[in-house]
Amino acid sequence: MSIQTSEENAGTLRGLRIQTLSLWMVAVTIIVSVLIGEGIVRVMHDYKKLADMTEEYIYIQEEAENLLLGSNYLTDQVRLYAVTKDSVYVEEYFTEVEETKRRDTALETLEKHMGGKDDEILDASRRALELSNELMEMEMHAMKLAALSADDDISMFPPEVKDYPLTEEELSFADEEKSDVAVGLVFSGEYRDMKKLIEENISVVTERVITICEEGQAKSENEMRNALICQSIYTVLIVALVIFSYIMIAVLILRPIRLYVNCIKNNNFLQITGAYEFKYLAATYNNVYEMTMEQQNMLRQKAERDALTGLLNRQSFEQLKERLRNPVKKLAFLLVDVDVFKAINDNYGHDVGDQALIKVANLLEDNFRKADYVLRIGGDEFAVIMEKMTADKKQIIRDKIDAVNEILQNPQGDFPKYSLSVGIAFSERGFHDDLFRQTDTALYHTKENGRCGYTFYDELGDGASD
Repeated sequence: MSIQTSEENAGTLRGLRIQTLSLWMVAVTIIVSVLIGEGIVRVMHDYKKLADMTEEYIYIQEEAENLLLGSNYLTDQVRLYAVTKDSVYVEEYFTEVEETKRRDTALETLEKHMGGKDDEILDASRRALELSNELMEMEMHAMKLAALSADDDISMFPPEVKDYPLTEEELSFADEEKSDVAVGLVFSGEYRDMKKLIEENISVVTERVITICEEGQAKSENEMRNALICQSIYTVLIVALVIFSYIMIAVLILRPIRLYVNCIKNNNFLQITGAYEFKYLAATYNNVYEMTMEQQNMLRQKAERDALTGLLNRQSFEQLKERLRNPVKKLAFLLVDVDVFKAINDNYGHDVGDQALIKVANLLEDNFRKADYVLRIGGDEFAVIMEKMTADKKQIIRDKIDAVNEILQNPQGDFPKYSLSVGIAFSERGFHDDLFRQTDTALYHTKENGRCGYTFYDELGDGASD
């Protein structure tokens, strides 16, 4: 059936009413038509409103990520300077702080777009920037010590570094001690914990944006459903007034409505069928539904997946642990650490370091079962959870780890040689609280005994008992 234009459709309906109905029927029909048109306009308005909202929240998500990127960039520069003593990293650091200003610009944009709309997003963003600014205190401290240890001309440094006060004890340190303290400041547990808090606040923004998009979709579906119900009422009125037009109504209006209601109940796309108005409604609904699902999937993907390797991330790992706390589940848990990863970054650069992590991720996914969960839970730390795996099948795990290490130990071209250290523990009562500690103990044993291998926790003797 061909699609009629608005003029053709209006002409057909008007002709039928003039030939079969009296003047009052025509008047009622016009009123109903106006109401239908108003419904279409309302749907168009809702569609544009949802599209604008989705676009705005994607922009907000990007700005939140820029805040995190700016903070991470400052961390990278100060760590590189603390390790290499190359003053170019100090210049890059202050260029970001004073000129690029990604963090400040991102927060200003968020405040502009979210002022009065969502305090949770603003509070989390502000807290992330506050924490980043607090880290700058430690970073200035580290740069001052590093500059003194390298005998750099401190007068050439920005005032924030040059005028940073050091204690008499720190000033009395030998150059090597000053360098060690500088490196320790920016690689300390306190520093990493604050970085983690920044990431958690940005995650709050991401999760809130996903929630808002889901709420917008639900509201849009409800408004669509109400519009279709109104169309049904108007259709019944037309059928009651225009006997002759019943067949046309059944084909062009009633049938599409039934299809649409079933599609909505089954959470499916609407079929493009029926009269122009309904085809327009279906196309609009489908566009809204498809766009919302795509954006929701994209936001969820960013929240659940590691950006570098594509593996499930630490947040997904925490959720997975809770899901696997079934006391009847049998599983194996592997904690995987990339050996000498810092040396790869230092000697070959971060690009090669990233490629090394990606290679590990790909090898783990290729060698373990499709049903196994492969995750990146830290910088160079990975994990594998194998359901329905018991201690009598250790050889399967040995073979997989040996296969991965064989490839890593025999790289092609100029790619560096490296390996994995692995700790393994089994559980017959799901992912219990002690399982991570057991696996970490086994991993520590592997690293203390030459790396490039694996240790099963239950083979460590007395320490293996729960």
